[in-house]
Amino acid sequence: MSTVKPLTLGRAWDLLDTCIPSIATVCPQLEAIEPAGDIRRVEALVSSIVLVAWADDPSAAIETLSATRALTPVAGPTEGRVVCTIRNTPVEILVAAPENHGSTLFKATGSDGHLSEMERRGLEDRLHASEDALYSSLGLAFIPPELRHGRGETDAAAAGPLPPLVGMPDIRGDLHMHTTYSDGRDDLASMVEGCHALGYEYMAITDHSSGAAASRTLARDDIARQREEIDALRERFPRMTILHGIEVDILPDGRLDFEDAILERFDIVLASLHEHARQGTGQLTRRSIAALRHPLVNVLCHPANQLVGHFDGYALDFDALYAAAAETGTALEIDGAPSHMDLDGERARAAVAAGATLSIDSDCHRAPALARQMRFGVGTARRGWVEARLVLNTRPLAKVREFIAAKRRRG
Repeated sequence: MSTVKPLTLGRAWDLLDTCIPSIATVCPQLEAIEPAGDIRRVEALVSSIVLVAWADDPSAAIETLSATRALTPVAGPTEGRVVCTIRNTPVEILVAAPENHGSTLFKATGSDGHLSEMERRGLEDRLHASEDALYSSLGLAFIPPELRHGRGETDAAAAGPLPPLVGMPDIRGDLHMHTTYSDGRDDLASMVEGCHALGYEYMAITDHSSGAAASRTLARDDIARQREEIDALRERFPRMTILHGIEVDILPDGRLDFEDAILERFDIVLASLHEHARQGTGQLTRRSIAALRHPLVNVLCHPANQLVGHFDGYALDFDALYAAAAETGTALEIDGAPSHMDLDGERARAAVAAGATLSIDSDCHRAPALARQMRFGVGTARRGWVEARLVLNTRPLAKVREFIAAKRRRG
């Protein structure tokens, strides 16, 4: 595989959006061009760009790819493989014969740990047209790419069918996004139109409260104007429910940025840590749990506040966080923004094991990215073995409202 300077998953997909159509155009012999490696496993950081396709004559396809001026080969082609530079980034293209496509895709997807597990189970170097056939040859259920970490997934697949992981068709709505009322690029109407185009049953507009360290925030004086605009959009889009929400900051002393008299007028309240205030594990955890215990808070956003490739996130007592979320009936978010991808897979798995409900959201700031960032969130949840039944926004609107109302009644 060709190593690149690590890219966030979002930047890697930006590259794919350019290169896959280009490759398909210059080499029409290729079928089923798709990413493998880090991207297919939905890793937050991508260290290599690998594409896999099949062709009736792989050698001829490789020759076509190597000869085209639209791509810049960085090395001479080898059997079934060529490496090209696209937008100054090496992209490895593997072309298999139809009868070996499954084996090629499997090996290129990895991870090394998963491949080692499969070898210990007796995987032989033979041709498989599909990955289903490859796993079946060892008596295993198909293992989704997001689970291929080498952490016992083959044992689970040998024991029987794997749990039905959440997928994009399960998502009924998006509960976290921003508009030009705070630091979003697109206006409120554009975000609503984007969600409507995705066929959502509901969505929530959740701009930042005034104390957030964002480039723009929702001022108290603008809340009424935003609500009026939402009311007008509700008339335009009667088949989709638009919730008026807020992403309120958790202040250093554990209080919320807006007082209860303001928060109780929103349909849904999200709370976030955006400023560590030089606090340690105990104080940061207490701030988060104070928000979880607040009767008006329904979702704790990107709990670790990690910044992919830059900051690993807050050193919270996550076990205490999961327990408090389960006890209080507050959802923990899996944030699909490529800068966050938080809760990550392992933490999401631990959270649901502790009884917590999850919410998978885009945290989107521009309408064209709504679907992609939701896919990243769903992929991250799948890395944590998360099932649809454990996710708030796979539920009908009535159940979401019931979840919110139950917390308020308890408070």
